[in-house]
Amino acid sequence: RDAFIIDFHGLTELEARDRFPGPFQQVFEHVKPERDMNNRPARRNRWWLFGEPRATFRPALKGLSRFIVTVKTAKHRFFQFLDGEVIPDSKLIVFAFSDAFVLGVLSSRAHLTWCEANSSVLEDRPTYVIRTCFDPFPFPEATEAQQAVIRDLAERLDAHRKGAQARGVTITQMYNLLGKLRAGEAFTAKERALHDAAQTEILRQLHDELDAAVAQAYGWPADLPEPELLERLVALNRERAAE
Repeated sequence: RDAFIIDFHGLTELEARDRFPGPFQQVFEHVKPERDMNNRPARRNRWWLFGEPRATFRPALKGLSRFIVTVKTAKHRFFQFLDGEVIPDSKLIVFAFSDAFVLGVLSSRAHLTWCEANSSVLEDRPTYVIRTCFDPFPFPEATEAQQAVIRDLAERLDAHRKGAQARGVTITQMYNLLGKLRAGEAFTAKERALHDAAQTEILRQLHDELDAAVAQAYGWPADLPEPELLERLVALNRERAAE
């Protein structure tokens, strides 16, 4: 969006002023007056820094060329790579992995079914909760060959969606269209144009192939009903916990 965040993380006041005088002046003029009135000494004395920096995610992302994110609260649950130069904000859940195998498993029907059962809800939109959606989720013990297949499909899925975004289709629009396509509902003229730009049929095929590959890694049929799929995941979680 050609928008920038001023982030002086790791810099002293003098280092920020000497290395980045333009942004420093912006913060001095627009942030410091408010921080001078703040009752918390840490915010008042370190006025040029974010007030509530996260101490965990920066070390976790250090050295990664990319990482996985999902929007914390959203109508559609999807996972994608962000460039390592991006600093995620509080509306994103961050997974410090650059491996597309992890992206593939997170994007699979197995994980999405688990998420649906374990998410909280804000109004009518699911909210991803790390302690229930990710921490106890049992990943498949995939062979190297199975990981390679999942990795390849996840790379292609991520590239396909980024290509559609470059053509002016949002992720929400893509998954609205995918829902209608799976339900066999007719597109409006506007939706048909978006469908052509997003190549939603290819998006559907990539997801179906990814779901099948992840199911194979678990050693399960790809067409398990959701209640049975969830039961198997819960049982696998219990086995892992017992071990």
